[in-house]
Amino acid sequence: MTATPLAAIRFDDQDIDGFVAGLVEVLRSAGWRLSGVLQSRGIADTECHCADMDLTSIATGEVFRISQPLGNGSHGCRLHPGALAQCSEVLAGELTTKPDLLVLNRFGQGESEGRGFRDLIARALELGIPVLTTVRPKYAAAWADFGGELASDLPFDADAVLAWAQDQKEARHAA
Repeated sequence: MTATPLAAIRFDDQDIDGFVAGLVEVLRSAGWRLSGVLQSRGIADTECHCADMDLTSIATGEVFRISQPLGNGSHGCRLHPGALAQCSEVLAGELTTKPDLLVLNRFGQGESEGRGFRDLIARALELGIPVLTTVRPKYAAAWADFGGELASDLPFDADAVLAWAQDQKEARHAA
């Protein structure tokens, strides 16, 4: 397994949020100090075509509502950039505790356009903190451009992801 400090789990229609939450529980129970966020979705209401989206801090349990209501008939992206920026600020503060791993729910549209968690990822890497995220095929090219030689793609496979994480821990302790 490669020891690149940045990795994204490739997914398409799988339940990536549940998958990552399960990985976080495994790592936590093994004593890992984690920072980052898990995504959850509510039930779609009658006013909009999609459900509310929340990010929950892995370290503190703080919840950030990152979706915004756009009203009846809306079909655009409901992501609330201000809420995502606030979440990113909180997570940047958590990096000072030197967690073993930063887990982020997505490398998506915002990150592919130079926003979102992109600066947070760069800061974590500067501090020597490995980063695990997820990416859909739609954003794979932007992910590859961003991560370059520092990044790995991981399959939707718990054993592969946990092996990558263990490689990161061993590499950090060897340094």
